[in-house]
Amino acid sequence: MRRSGVTRAGRLVSARTVLAGLLGAMALGQASDLDGFEAALAGYRVVPGAVLDPAAKLMVGLEALAAVALLRRWRGGEVLAVTAAVVWSTAGVVAFARGLSLQNCGCFGTHLQQPLRWWILLEDAEFVALAGWVFLQARRRAGAPAPAAA
Repeated sequence: MRRSGVTRAGRLVSARTVLAGLLGAMALGQASDLDGFEAALAGYRVVPGAVLDPAAKLMVGLEALAAVALLRRWRGGEVLAVTAAVVWSTAGVVAFARGLSLQNCGCFGTHLQQPLRWWILLEDAEFVALAGWVFLQARRRAGAPAPAAA
């Protein structure tokens, strides 16, 4: 019994680390060329031009804070990670459904650019699944009840 608990705890630490690394890489890539990241965000056509700069900075800050919080095991880090994953996934699905042609999805700013295609939506779904699993496992370990399924 104890061995499976160690394995489960090890999986959670690994998943938190991978998720933190992903969020940290996203934040660093976006922050390294904030103007380029703003241009990528503008392509989604959901953020008015007047607030594009603060929105870009807010997203970079959210991802960076989530990465640090996950690594430091700060309370709420999992919620920040889920929030970042859901924001990106929702933006991707909406842009794809609207038929927008994005040459850079913006996930890593101007680095590792890739156009928004259907497989990016699969990557986003994996991002949400990883963040959700980390969130649920952290709640389970803390002894908090998992949210009821709708």
